[in-house]
Amino acid sequence: MFVFVYNTILYIANKIYEETGKNKIITPASLKSENQFLKEVDSLALSNAQLNVKRSFTNFFQKRAKFPRFKSKKKSVKSYTTNCVNNSIRIEENKYLVLPKLKRIKLKYHREIPKDYKIKSVTLTNSNGNYYVSIFD
Repeated sequence: MFVFVYNTILYIANKIYEETGKNKIITPASLKSENQFLKEVDSLALSNAQLNVKRSFTNFFQKRAKFPRFKSKKKSVKSYTTNCVNNSIRIEENKYLVLPKLKRIKLKYHREIPKDYKIKSVTLTNSNGNYYVSIFD
């Protein structure tokens, strides 16, 4: 799904760049009117796809990278990143992770998280049927 959003935003940005020569990135909200299924997804995760496209264009214009390419549906890593706003991401009972628009996810710690730890963003990755969570402060 996030590959779809990234590729759609990149396609429209490429079209605008070819026609006008300007770097204009659309918002994911403009895609929701024609793609109703995007309303069921966390909006912050969609905005991160937009920021990734914007960052890739910025790197291209500053000559740090090649022109942005589309992501493959089959070969890309199935992951998404969401941000914590108003305690939308939290750890409950010290064994569940609560994410926006998802159920509680049972945690298996590799290292303990301190009590005063403030979660800024979370990346959820699916690899061979196993889910991995990276928590960033």
